[in-house]
Amino acid sequence: MKRKRLAELVREEAEALEEAPTREEKPGEALPAQASPPGEGPGERPLPPYLTYARKECRLRPDQLDALTALARRLNRERKGKGERITENTLIRWAVDMLLERYRVPREASEKTEELG
Repeated sequence: MKRKRLAELVREEAEALEEAPTREEKPGEALPAQASPPGEGPGERPLPPYLTYARKECRLRPDQLDALTALARRLNRERKGKGERITENTLIRWAVDMLLERYRVPREASEKTEELG
């Protein structure tokens, strides 16, 4: 049996979520007037968070990947099953957020000083 690629598995999961059977209409019961967004209606499973993100590939050095894996494992052990699972991708998104925040604040501050000067 041929192994499936991750992209194929994700696509199948997304399709399965979209095609998930909705609740049956009972006699004398009207359907809701306004449809909910996919994955948010009553009785539907919500989309996993990773399916809501845009895909962007990044090449890492082996030492960076090893450190990310070790950190994700350590943080998952420390959280003891509370909250969402922390993955290498979670840490990368967090690092990008920190980087963008760090360089957004000085730019806004410099724009304010230019306005005053």
